[in-house]
This record gives sequence, C-alpha cells and structure tokens, in this order.
Amino acid sequence: MILQLLDVLIGLTLVYLIFSTAASIGVELLESWLRRRGQLLERGIGEILAQTLDSAGQNRETAAKALVQQLYESPFVYSLYEGPYKAGGRHLPSAIPSARFAGALIALGHDNDKFRQAANTLLKVAGLKLGDDDARVRAALATYFDESMERVTGWYRRHVQLVLLAIGAALAIALNADTLNIVRSLSQDDALRAKIVAAAIGVQGEGQAAAPVCKALTADCERQLAQQVSSQLALANTLGLPLGWDLGRDGMGLPACIPAAGDQACGGGRAIASGLLLVISKILGLSLTALATTLGAPFWFELLNRLIQARNVVAPAKAAIGRTTAGRHAEPEADPEIKSEPAANDDGAPDPDPGPNKPRSTRTPRRRRSSPRPPRTPAA
Repeated sequence: MILQLLDVLIGLTLVYLIFSTAASIGVELLESWLRRRGQLLERGIGEILAQTLDSAGQNRETAAKALVQQLYESPFVYSLYEGPYKAGGRHLPSAIPSARFAGALIALGHDNDKFRQAANTLLKVAGLKLGDDDARVRAALATYFDESMERVTGWYRRHVQLVLLAIGAALAIALNADTLNIVRSLSQDDALRAKIVAAAIGVQGEGQAAAPVCKALTADCERQLAQQVSSQLALANTLGLPLGWDLGRDGMGLPACIPAAGDQACGGGRAIASGLLLVISKILGLSLTALATTLGAPFWFELLNRLIQARNVVAPAKAAIGRTTAGRHAEPEADPEIKSEPAANDDGAPDPDPGPNKPRSTRTPRRRRSSPRPPRTPAA
C-alpha cells in the first residue's frame, strides 16, 4: 500500500514538474517580449528618487519622472540599453549595477540641485553627505540601492507568480490536465504506474535543465524557448496519462447521471446534481494543476528526488518482508531419501486397518527365516 502510494505521488509530481517547467519557459518567452524586469526596475528607481523630493501629488510624480529620464540618459546608464530612452519601453535595462547608480547620482549631483538633494537625502541613513570621503559615499549609495532593489525583486516575483498561474491554467485547460482524474488513473492502473515511475527515474537521472534567459530579443533565443516548451508537452503526451479532451459518449470522463439504484432511471433532479458534481470535480482538478505550476520547477524536481529516494528504500524492504512471509507459510518438503512404508502384521503383510490403538510403523519388518536355525555345536 505504501509503495503504491509512493508511485502515485511520483507520477503526480512528474506531471507537475513537466507543466511547471513548460510554464517557467513560457514566462521567459513572454519576458523576452514584454521586458517586464526593465519596467519594474524603472518604477523602483522612480520611487527612490520621488521620496527625496519636497513636492507632493502630481508635481512630485512629474518631477520624479524627469529625474529618472536624466538618470537613464546619463553615460552611466545609457550604455546599458539600445536606442533613445522611452518611459516604460521594452529596451530598458533589466538590471543596473549599484556602483553605476551611485556614480550617476554623484556626478549628476555636482551640476543639478535636485540630484544633490536626492543624494544627500539617501546618505542621511549612513550619516554622510556629498563632499565627504568619496569611497564611503559611493559604498553608502550602492548599499541603499541594493536594499531598495529587494522591493523591486518582490514585485517581479509576484508578477512571475501571476504569469505562472495564467500559463498553468491555460495548459491545464488546453490539455485537460485534471489532477483528480490523473490520481484516479494512477491508482487503478498498475502498468501505467510502472511506466510513469520508470519515466520519472529517467528524468531524475538526466537532471533539471535550466531554461535559457533571453538577455536580447533574438529569434534564436526565442526559438530555443519554444522548442523546450514543445519538448515538455511531447514528454507529457508519451506518458500515457489521461490527457486531452474526449467529448464522446462518456463526456469528460464521468457519467452524465448517477442513478440511485441499478434498475432505477435518473430523474431530472438527479441528473442536475450529477452535472454539478461533474463541473465542480473538473474545475477542482484543473485548478489544482494550475496552482501547482506556481511553485516552480525546482520545487517539484527536488520533491521528485526525495520521493524516488524513499521508494528505493521502501521497495527492497517490502520485497524482503514478502520473502520472509512466504518462507514462513511454506510447508516443509519431504525428504526423498526417507520413504514411509505401511505397517505390517506378524506375517509381514501390510495391515489394512491397524485400529485406533495400534500405531502405524514406518520401520521395515524383519524377515522370518524360511528354515529353522541349526543348533549350535558346543565348543570343545
């Protein structure tokens, strides 16, 4: 029972790993088009600079945007992206080194009062100001920038979680990846479980392949991402799982109506209840698959490793227990060299009925002499 449960969990984890990997690659593919990292970085820098301004409301937001544009058009940042600066554009840098941010802020602060005010406001945390020791000022600004970027990282993580959920839901609906139906099939089909476990061990042996990150919007990188998504979906189709929609006689895998008795037809109310049960079950199964993709491929790959290790421990132990139990209940075999013979009467003939008080003898009866023994001759 434990081994069967582990096999079911291994199969389900493998399915989640495949869909999570495909969804993660899909996130990178969308990121190559949307460039959301650069937009969130621009927003984070804008909030850092906006906190240093004295104005409020619309004027503060407008002034912060102007500072961001000047910062991005400075030589320290301009070399990190292509083309002219455009707010919210797709070609903005996805990362800015903290040393460059500090250098840009110091250089612009010598000629711009607003940048000087912004730099001095940020340096108050470290008890410094522009004009103090240059190395300490640069280190303090770089540290402030790195700590502020943790907030931007949190924004991007939430963005990725939402995109993973959307892609996972799309894949689950398109392929009918119903968690409940998959668990039901794995629990009932021994051959399918064995096939899935073998495939999972193969995936574990190959290791987890990281999806390439498209740092530049090139056709080659996008082609690689699209091929990896196709390979993951092809792997899912070769497992023999109940994937895909079958809208034939059985609908989506469940009967349209469940009668109360074997010879009783379904009434209208019972048909409606069965239809609702079908819809709720399908929505729940697809939702579980979509939510599982948000945990990411590394999580499911690590869980798959742990489950396979646990199975490697349980399987030999179960086989040893089975051999011990079989040996304990097996009947001892008779020694072929020892043959039992029927009990005999005094005349040497077998006794057909020894009686309840007369034990059977397995010893071979002594033969009687055919002639009387000659008398002994006394010794002289």
